Amino acid sequence: MKLLIFLSVLGLQATSATISQIHIALAGDDGNGISNGMAVSFQTESDSQAQVRYGTSATSLTSSTSSTSSTYWSTYDHHAILESLSPSTTYYYQIIDGEDTSEILSFSSAPVQKDSVNFAVFGDLGMVNGDSTRKYLTTLAENKEIDLIYHMGDVGYADDSFLHLGCYTRFCYESAWNEFMNAMQPIVSTLPWMTMPGNHEADCHSPNCMLSKTKRDKLSNFTAYNSRFRMPSEESGGVMNMWHSFNHGPVHFIALDLETGFPGAAEETRYVMKSGGFGDQISWLEEDLKLAAESRDVRPWIVAGGHHPMYNGGRVDSKMQAAIEPLLKQYNIDVFFTGHVHSYERDWPTFNTTEIVKSYDSPGVPVHVMIGGPGNDEMSADMVKIMQELESGEKEDPSREPTEKWLLGLEEGSKDMIALTDTEHYGIGMVEANMTHFSFEYVQTTDQFVADSFVLTK
Repeated sequence: MKLLIFLSVLGLQATSATISQIHIALAGDDGNGISNGMAVSFQTESDSQAQVRYGTSATSLTSSTSSTSSTYWSTYDHHAILESLSPSTTYYYQIIDGEDTSEILSFSSAPVQKDSVNFAVFGDLGMVNGDSTRKYLTTLAENKEIDLIYHMGDVGYADDSFLHLGCYTRFCYESAWNEFMNAMQPIVSTLPWMTMPGNHEADCHSPNCMLSKTKRDKLSNFTAYNSRFRMPSEESGGVMNMWHSFNHGPVHFIALDLETGFPGAAEETRYVMKSGGFGDQISWLEEDLKLAAESRDVRPWIVAGGHHPMYNGGRVDSKMQAAIEPLLKQYNIDVFFTGHVHSYERDWPTFNTTEIVKSYDSPGVPVHVMIGGPGNDEMSADMVKIMQELESGEKEDPSREPTEKWLLGLEEGSKDMIALTDTEHYGIGMVEANMTHFSFEYVQTTDQFVADSFVLTK
């Protein structure tokens, strides 16, 4: 044990034989809506009474808490809640599983009240084609440039594992999940990873799974996703990891289930392997918004996120619009972030398709931003080639001079809604919000070029 601690203090990696996929998320509630805890999640190969030891010094982990564990396939997912943390404090922690230990890691607890917050926002990140985004996020985490990650579903693309080499008939669903989670560990073991469900979390639909009733049943209806993560649903009255909310600095964050959480949702109405049955999200959303509206003097911004976009390419999801959009307008939600479509689109502040405000100065209707292209199995590797050509000087990057051609093929009249799109690069959103300004940048992660930005003001 002493050797492991010594190695960690020196900055050397003390690897674990069985503890893997360590990640954290905000937890707890101090009674004023502030997270005063942190959920530490990880996986082991067998069931155990694993503990998390923690403290404010890497050489003195004086507190400990036990984890709960569950299994849905062959490994065990653990969640331990570190409670009653002092605000704005660096904590060090280590997972103890019998004779095995993890390296010593650290995070910063949430502040009681902070006038600003910085976060990364995106959906649809996988192993394949995701290298540049993970590298960029690693740099942000190491430099402590962001407070959290807001990930709008399609976490890792395990259900696309049958497309990988050697996996068409072999069962690779679990190994694909594990590979992605381990690749994210250096980032999300130190930054809260706040997630939402996407359609790629719903089930395993590879040929190997479809031919096995056991696999179909055990891996259906968001089982793997709900087992592997621990979002603050209990604290916010949400359901499992499907929907929840939390506060950080001047922002109230809402995480939605846009796969099954409203009448007519895509995963709830498909012909085979339907998902859903999690409860009444819309009533929860209204009650959550009522509470958030009462605290706008300390948290002026309300941000909602989910996987499927309401608006995309001038088209509208009419079922989602009918279920959710009136609440967005009634409670003056500021930004509605989504993913799913593997590109970037920023719309002007819009309500009911027709009310379009071409200003970000107190528009009174939400700004819809779709960020679904950080890199994943279903995106073209040509995007990497484009950036390589740009770096070599052989190609002029069209994003440097946005042109009308980006909007070709859209439905008549839809150009009025769309401010800018990018279908050719990997990218994520970066937000810096304070009490009066909500500043957004769209960063193409291969070369960290800021291709788009806007500032929302009160």
